[in-house]
Amino acid sequence: MPFGKKKGGDGALYDFNIIYKTLIGPALEEAGFEPFRADEETTSGDILTDMFQELLLADLCICDLSIDNANVYYELGIRHAFRKRGIVHIQAGRAYMPFDIFNVRTLPYHITPEGVPDPNFIKADIQAIARMTRDTWASDRDAVHSPIFNLLTGLKEPERTDLRTPLATGFWREYNEWKEKVTIAQRQKRIGNILLLTEEIQNPLIKEEAIGEAGKSLADMGCNELALAQYRKGLQVNNRNLTFRREEAFHLNRLGRTDEAIIKLENILRNFPNDSESISYLGRIYKQMWVDSWKTIKDKDKRIKSAFDSYHWLIKAVDIYMQGFQIDLNNYYPGVNALTLCTIALHLADKFDDKKDPDPDITRIRNNIIELRGTLLFGLEAKTEDNKTDYWTLISLAELRVLTAETTSSVARAYRKALTSSRRNVFFLKSSLAQLEILKLIGLRNEFVQIGIDTIKDEITRTIGEENPEITAKKSTSATKKEDGRTFLFAGYMIDHPGKEKKNFPADKENEIRQEISKKLQELKINANDSAFVSGLSAGSEIIFAEVCAEMGIKVKAFLPLPESAYIRQFVSLGGDDWVDRFYKIRNHSLVTEFYQVENVGAPKAGNDPYERNNRWTLYSALGHGVDKVILIALWNSYGDKPKDRDARLVLHMIELMRETGGAIEQISTSKYIHKMINNVLDSLMVDSATSETKRAYIKEPRLDKRKR
Repeated sequence: MPFGKKKGGDGALYDFNIIYKTLIGPALEEAGFEPFRADEETTSGDILTDMFQELLLADLCICDLSIDNANVYYELGIRHAFRKRGIVHIQAGRAYMPFDIFNVRTLPYHITPEGVPDPNFIKADIQAIARMTRDTWASDRDAVHSPIFNLLTGLKEPERTDLRTPLATGFWREYNEWKEKVTIAQRQKRIGNILLLTEEIQNPLIKEEAIGEAGKSLADMGCNELALAQYRKGLQVNNRNLTFRREEAFHLNRLGRTDEAIIKLENILRNFPNDSESISYLGRIYKQMWVDSWKTIKDKDKRIKSAFDSYHWLIKAVDIYMQGFQIDLNNYYPGVNALTLCTIALHLADKFDDKKDPDPDITRIRNNIIELRGTLLFGLEAKTEDNKTDYWTLISLAELRVLTAETTSSVARAYRKALTSSRRNVFFLKSSLAQLEILKLIGLRNEFVQIGIDTIKDEITRTIGEENPEITAKKSTSATKKEDGRTFLFAGYMIDHPGKEKKNFPADKENEIRQEISKKLQELKINANDSAFVSGLSAGSEIIFAEVCAEMGIKVKAFLPLPESAYIRQFVSLGGDDWVDRFYKIRNHSLVTEFYQVENVGAPKAGNDPYERNNRWTLYSALGHGVDKVILIALWNSYGDKPKDRDARLVLHMIELMRETGGAIEQISTSKYIHKMINNVLDSLMVDSATSETKRAYIKEPRLDKRKR
């Protein structure tokens, strides 16, 4: 649309800024969209390039054709040429439309002689535009709104990724800054940083991209529950995103929700029957179903026999993997899995199948395995010559060597080469180790399998040792167990001070409250495998909680919303010098690590409360081991209404966040101390009243000045 005040060919005036603010913007919001106009771009860059990027990537464009404006027609032509759907035409006051677009449906709206939306029609016009945008977006995904694509029926719409240009520096600045921070967070295993930064992406056109990257980062760190949540958020942004649908099914299966995962994948394959990735994921599910049927049997001979007895699931997994590989011969993952399972099937058949009447499926596998092996070896060896080859390709070749190599040294070399691309990602390494453990349980090529297992275990030990130099190779097992520990999150009141509006923590009750925190932790059987998270180290219960945890040998992570000096001034020094000394002492404790918000995740965006943001950051950081392992301990007095006092408000905010996640909450109330203190005051006054009618009257009806009334 044009900007500012413009005149039409007949001299009629149009105030397009007011039209946008009072008509088009509200109509789009009514329809569930986030409206954006090019002049609203706040970041620096090439405004024209950024505008074209918005034009090509937006889910939907509204084009105001009220006057013959060259810029508008040019932009409309670009949208028609590159996107087949998602455009709405509107106009005000015209008796005719230009020839090239006269047959395109255009919705009229009403304006006054002053060129602004007519107040007599504005509500109806807003509803009409909102309805048309909703209908346009809700139309069949193959619907064509562009006259270009209607005319050229063989024209293919470009993928959205192909419509991206790095020249749109302003448009992509937020994403690039986000990407840099998230990459650092992934390497440092800061899950809370990834979740918080992704949640705060403002540009809706890059949110889908960011959610996909965040989901992958979380998956690479083994956080299946959090990755699933990210991909489901992505589906809310774009429910047609095939990658998000695939990954949703993958992580459902990882979380043991197999039936849901199968249904999701089968639904995808109805629409995309040749999607190799979805087929591979389905193959993995049936492979896992086969493994689960025998892997827990301790007796080796019984275990292997049981694996053969349930090989119908094994054959189904083989066939699905083969289907995925045949669709895309460059996707080696299903091919290597098919070969591995074929080799296992023949290994089991050689032990137990009837030699006189062999299973036809086993015969078919036996006839095809040599060709499959040759195809994979040729393809993988050629691909791994590239120095930029990723970990999964290299590990696929290593797994192939386990099945085919004549010497164990060639297996060791293949695994060592793969490890150079693993980036010390323990999740990657454990995933590859799990594949080898299956072969070991079956008793297949034991010597070659053991070389692979030993090589990966050595790398895991080195990686864990580098993350924590105090951990030796002997302790690597206990380090792995620590990942299964619980997470104790704490939120609680500051100690009462003169400036505090609501009294929740009487200063003379510190010892009692300390004992209650300690008692609660003991009841919950906290131990050295567990970890503690706290959203601050304010004077009062937060410092006490950190002190108690440190005394019990529990590691504490403290997240602070402000730089140290500002934080001490606002949250510690109010309690007195003793609390400042205790802050420094606990901060310097070897078991306590503090993280500062601006330093780790950047300054909050305008309108984002830094203290509530700090609560979210702390909670998201605690969720790394799963929602079911997080317990919030809250020093809280169960207010009915939302308290005005910041201290009490932030405690309630953390509780509300925890309720939204579905995590467990343990409460410690200080109300009994408050009530006891009030009762003591009243009892004292009542004793005095025995000798003074005036005091008795004061208790019954205290005199208040008008301001207090």
